[in-house]
Amino acid sequence: MSYSAVSSRNEKAWDDYLSELTMKPNLYLSRFLKLRHIGVHGFEMWMSRKGYSVRQAKARAASLQPVSSTESPATIPEATSFVPVVLRENSSLESHSCGILTGISLTLPDGTVINIRRGSAEAVVSFLKLYSGEGAPCSD
Repeated sequence: MSYSAVSSRNEKAWDDYLSELTMKPNLYLSRFLKLRHIGVHGFEMWMSRKGYSVRQAKARAASLQPVSSTESPATIPEATSFVPVVLRENSSLESHSCGILTGISLTLPDGTVINIRRGSAEAVVSFLKLYSGEGAPCSD
């Protein structure tokens, strides 16, 4: 097998390992590689040349883990928040189905990521105006 083929196989294996780490933060690299019939020593040498570190990968994966409901609110990172917004039952959204947007993911300049399952284009634009401070919130 050529060096480039080995390198691309290792790169794919590393990406797969990183993906698995987000779900299984204590996953051993050696066990992961053995299941894929990849030699541990050669892979570790490849990692060294690339500057990859299992310790750094595990630390990064741990920082991406969701906060469990048993932890106190003080341990939740300030930069992370989830605010569900639910439409009222009597919403007129159904009658304007041609203006419905679904599966929207917005990344704002400050790094905030907003995922919208379903909403009208008008509601999305209104939300963005409120978020940016352009729109004045209702005081009712």
